[in-house]
Amino acid sequence: MVLPVRRPRRHTRWYVSAGVVVAVAILIVVVRLVEQIGPDRAPTDRFVVARIVDGDTVELRGGDVLRLLAIDTPEKGEPFYNEATELLRELSFNQTAEIEFTGRRRDKYGRLLGYLYIDSLFVNREILRRGLGYLYLFRDNELKQDQVGQMLGAQRQAMTEKIGLWSVKREPEEYYIQKVGSFRLHRPGCHSVKNLKEGSYRIFETREEGLATGLSPCRNCKP
Repeated sequence: MVLPVRRPRRHTRWYVSAGVVVAVAILIVVVRLVEQIGPDRAPTDRFVVARIVDGDTVELRGGDVLRLLAIDTPEKGEPFYNEATELLRELSFNQTAEIEFTGRRRDKYGRLLGYLYIDSLFVNREILRRGLGYLYLFRDNELKQDQVGQMLGAQRQAMTEKIGLWSVKREPEEYYIQKVGSFRLHRPGCHSVKNLKEGSYRIFETREEGLATGLSPCRNCKP
């Protein structure tokens, strides 16, 4: 009977060593890719703010862009755009930041969505407290979040103090409209609320009354 020929053990050890080297190399590459792309970072991971895009958006060191969650600040050319942008720069530029994610972490543009903290300062809330943005929600259950409650309280404080955006004089409408299921407040002539059926909308006597409930101004009719 012919016995099978066995490979020398030194070849086996070589294959094992080579496999370990390859595995380590793959692990290093994967870790570096995750650090660069960062879609699956855990909540409260820390980043450095490298650039201020506008009043509610920053670029992080490494290239990711963060859109501050649940707030909306003026666009370029609108009143208080510069003030909102400068405030975000003052609070966060070149600072080590902590981001808290809730639900979906990226929007359709690939931007991160989260609450921004610098040390113990909740930046999203501070922007609303200074009257330089509006609370901006999409779903009913968001009102139950602790952070949203804090931000709504900060917005109400700014409204009472009539600072920032709340200091702007506006010609009042006869009334304002919210479509049921939406967090936007509209002027009565806005195309978004035309031909609504009875029971599918809510009426507010003043702009402030609607916004104090957590609504935000429609971006089209701009009440």
